[in-house]
Amino acid sequence: MKNDVQINRCLEKAEEAFEEDKLIKALDLYNKVYELSNGENIESTINLALIYDSLGKPEKAKEYYRKALSIDDYEERAYYGLATIYDDEGKYEEAIDLYNKAIYINSNYYAAYFFLANAYDVSGKKNLAIETYKKLLSLNPMDFWANLNLGSIYEEQNENNLAYRLFSKALKIEPNNYLALFNMGIICYKFNMTEKAINFYEGSIKKNKNYAYSYLNLAVIYKYKNTKKGIEILSAGINNCSEVHFLYYNRSCFYAIINEENKACEDIIAALKLYPKFLKYILEDEELEKVRESNSFKEFVNKYNS
Repeated sequence: MKNDVQINRCLEKAEEAFEEDKLIKALDLYNKVYELSNGENIESTINLALIYDSLGKPEKAKEYYRKALSIDDYEERAYYGLATIYDDEGKYEEAIDLYNKAIYINSNYYAAYFFLANAYDVSGKKNLAIETYKKLLSLNPMDFWANLNLGSIYEEQNENNLAYRLFSKALKIEPNNYLALFNMGIICYKFNMTEKAINFYEGSIKKNKNYAYSYLNLAVIYKYKNTKKGIEILSAGINNCSEVHFLYYNRSCFYAIINEENKACEDIIAALKLYPKFLKYILEDEELEKVRESNSFKEFVNKYNS
């Protein structure tokens, strides 16, 4: 009885520290509960796993999730917690199996469905991802990310009408979300609604000036009909974004179109310095044929290969 009182007091203090994000204090208190209960208190075990994961100690977190399952092999949170760690490690098959175990125990485990759908998607199991996102939307039709992500899969598969409906719904849920605006730009351009696509890409840039793909897609619209405007857009992206290697590459192609080979060469070299794997594509790109003939490019490649 006295031990139970101690455990409950420690648990209360640990939960309070956890809620206040005092992780080290919470860790000490949950460890005390774990010891007092001889490793039989499920809440302290689950929370120890959560804290170790938050502290960047995934192996220790796995250890405690497994201990939780040794206490109760129907503990859905432990399966889900383990799954998220394997997911972060890129071990998608293990993650998928564990998400499904959590869902088997709790058929309405919303978070498990969401991350299961994403794991299916990134591991190339598109049909299973679609089914899982549909399940999510049956549980909550107003889930912004489920609508957006499912729309993206349909867009990849050229199921453009379905994608358009889902992107439109996502945009109604979050009208100012830059990714929803960006994706609407993609689908409108596919439907040859060029002005609408331009408006959506411009809207995406206004909402997030650091998203490089909005600049790229917008610039591509102008590539041949107003190349200089496309260059201005790519330049703005290079100035505002951190991920810019492909913006340099594309701007070099734009410069090549208007016969500014020196500037094109400068951009190609900048792109290669940031992303050396581009060299394979540069050596095959027809638009860059004259650039490859320049002395500056040849000198850089010789240094690169030496």
